[in-house]
Amino acid sequence: MILTVSHQKGGVGKSTISWNLAVYLSKTKKVTVIDLDVQKTLTYLHNIRNKNDFNVITFSDDKTFIDYINNHENIKDEIIIIDSGGFDSSMNRLAIMGADKLVTPVSSKFIEILGLQTYENILFEIEKTNGTIIQTNVILNNINPIVKDFKDIKNFINQSKHFNIMKSVLRQRADISNSVANGLGITEIKSNEKAVKEFKDFVKELNI
Repeated sequence: MILTVSHQKGGVGKSTISWNLAVYLSKTKKVTVIDLDVQKTLTYLHNIRNKNDFNVITFSDDKTFIDYINNHENIKDEIIIIDSGGFDSSMNRLAIMGADKLVTPVSSKFIEILGLQTYENILFEIEKTNGTIIQTNVILNNINPIVKDFKDIKNFINQSKHFNIMKSVLRQRADISNSVANGLGITEIKSNEKAVKEFKDFVKELNI
């Protein structure tokens, strides 16, 4: 299975979600992470982690990336997690096209709607080449624990054929950033049961 965490907007939490997915899923499955972010955040975190529980790889050109995806798209016992960059590029579009599942993190702020509109335009353009409707699972991410009203962004998302709003919500938790900074996943620490439950509920809803 190929799971791409994608949004052309930076700072929405793609790398954090990709990292936590890799750490958690690698406990029971073979996992490979493809780091397409120019900052190479996951490559750096993997070096800090210094374990061999999953691999992190990068690509310098479209052809080798395409060849890799084509050679792995029918492998069922491996999960490939693609952390796409926060920008529009041919390689990030290829990551969308090759995905079995797409995840798009957004915050609850109204300005996120503008970012989703831009992202939806990219999906429209990819569909012209791909010939199929592309749908992504939109996860409300890094949400303040006191915020309960998501009406505006949910109304926009529900009007789009490209977006599936997830029931799960990932909220701001200090332990998330602290664990990542130490090369750990949120499910590897026990100091914040709410954060762990939220993430496990998110993975369960993805049905990986």
